[in-house]
Amino acid sequence: MEDFKNFDQLYRNNYNTVYSFIYNITFDKTLTEDISQEAFIRAYNHIDSFRHESNTSVWLNQIAYNLFIDYKRKKSSSLLSIEDEILKSKLVDMKNDLSKEVEQKIMSECVQKKISLLPENYRATLFLDMHGYSNQEIASILNCTLENTKIRLHRARRKMKEILGNDCNFYYDERNVLCCESKK
Repeated sequence: MEDFKNFDQLYRNNYNTVYSFIYNITFDKTLTEDISQEAFIRAYNHIDSFRHESNTSVWLNQIAYNLFIDYKRKKSSSLLSIEDEILKSKLVDMKNDLSKEVEQKIMSECVQKKISLLPENYRATLFLDMHGYSNQEIASILNCTLENTKIRLHRARRKMKEILGNDCNFYYDERNVLCCESKK
């Protein structure tokens, strides 16, 4: 087995990004945790195949997104089939530490509900854009063309602006977290 030290760093540096990305597609914590763990297990098992043609987080998010697509196709109850119990227990421990940190960064419930009104492909595109990925990186992660990514992003922004403008008044709470109140 490879040295866990380098993998620990890879995991710590990228877990929040992968978890947040998948959570904003699924809005299901259990499924998100399963997909995130499986993504890192696959990355660990195939680290030698990483060609460094893209950013590490792009590679990891692409793995996670493909796992999500596989899950949707199979509609299976469990993604994890781990043979290496040492790796599994190590990931569970690190996940518990990092999950609390991720949950604190997730947008307010109201904004999440509005985002959930978008089609899944718009949510994924918008989330990646909000987290600083280039259009080319988004296209790579979502396995679509650059033109399609730009169209999805434009439509997602337009639809979110319409939804939020109709339904919400925004403010920052005491933690400097963006929140909204319903206009209705």
